[in-house]
Amino acid sequence: MSKHINLHLISDSTGETLISMSRAVLSQFTNVEVNEFVGSLVRNENKVDKIIGSIQENPGIVLYTILDEKLLNRLINYCDVNNLPCIPALDNIIHKFSKYIGEDVVNHPGRQYKLDDDYFNRIDAINFTIGHDDGQMLQDIDKSDVIIVGPSRTSKSPTCIYLAYRGIKAANVPFVKEVEFSSKISEIKNKLIVGFNIDPEILIQIRKARIKHMGAGMGFDYIDVDKVKDELAAARRLYAENNWPTIDISRKSVEETATSIIQMFHNK
Repeated sequence: MSKHINLHLISDSTGETLISMSRAVLSQFTNVEVNEFVGSLVRNENKVDKIIGSIQENPGIVLYTILDEKLLNRLINYCDVNNLPCIPALDNIIHKFSKYIGEDVVNHPGRQYKLDDDYFNRIDAINFTIGHDDGQMLQDIDKSDVIIVGPSRTSKSPTCIYLAYRGIKAANVPFVKEVEFSSKISEIKNKLIVGFNIDPEILIQIRKARIKHMGAGMGFDYIDVDKVKDELAAARRLYAENNWPTIDISRKSVEETATSIIQMFHNK
């Protein structure tokens, strides 16, 4: 039997940190279904009162990142009276950092999203990646930090977007067995080019789901077992000929795949 819980994520910023953190924690539990309530940009009493109303209607765990003591005490007092867990997401981590660094923290909501050089580098990377998705704009693909090559439906695009969010300019180029692969890619030197492998049965299931969603338009070869195996074997030959590192994405999440690529990128 699944256990149902309500989870309130309350932040004076965007709430993205809380969402990522809570999902990492919940991944360690099985058979738990979560009703997620996100309260972002909570910076005044009216917002806190609305949040408290939501908690009253849907009691559960409260996870927060709020710096304003007055607003925070309002939230904590309600949870204490109603015997609900009210958990600071970053307080202990920040305290440990502060103690080691020897500096007090700057209590400024949303400070991690300030418009600094890193922010604009991420925006540039995202724009570059979107413009170089699925083999587009090959004329300047050598400006990429990372190039991903792989057959259709091997998670190239979402992996590139994840990398771009980390400030890495990523482009992806599809491998199609019946189409001559661009020699421009093979001629690129001193760039990280990664080939994606995948189990043929898993790829076929992904492609079948794609066909079901999109309707007609894909040829039978797209999901034929022998054709798919030949396609993947040809892709592996291409990777080997160019001495490109490869990743088997069969049972990896996009985040895991991207993390492996980031490690390769920094090592290179």
